[in-house]
Amino acid sequence: MTTGRDNPTICQIILKPRHAGEVKTINYYLELARERIPTFASINLKDNKLNIQGLGYDGRCAFCRYFRRSLENRGLRFSSNCPFEVQNGTHAWQVKIGSAFFGRDFLEDEERYLIYLRRADNDPRDLEAQLALGVIHEYHGRFAPALACYWAAHEVDPGDTFIKERLQDILALLQKILVTAGRC
Repeated sequence: MTTGRDNPTICQIILKPRHAGEVKTINYYLELARERIPTFASINLKDNKLNIQGLGYDGRCAFCRYFRRSLENRGLRFSSNCPFEVQNGTHAWQVKIGSAFFGRDFLEDEERYLIYLRRADNDPRDLEAQLALGVIHEYHGRFAPALACYWAAHEVDPGDTFIKERLQDILALLQKILVTAGRC
């Protein structure tokens, strides 16, 4: 799959509510995701189809994952089609962050996250730990900690193109958030 850095893509979530109470719950979690995950993606809900259009690094992916996780946790039925998530040959899900794919199990493994956190605390120059933490934070929509981890990784390996890409994308998102907040 190829997507240009400036070509917005669409993630579509088909909601399958069984009754009016589920519709209200879906709307509640949609608004909660809007409040908690900063994004400049276009979010449109019509006829139980939620289209999220954006670039991925603009908060679109974190918003989509947060919303889907909320639906899954409440047992609400839906299907989704995301150009940034693919199944590999073993049927494990891979998630695109920047120009690389990561295993969704890796990104959602709390125990592994804590291991990387301890490693980074013990050795701030542990490149693997800083990169892993940056990717995990970004996946979950925690952009400020992701930026800090990518910056620590950049100080260890200033020539790494993936690190530069992630720093640039997250800084652009945070700059947009600050500019928008300043207008309010």
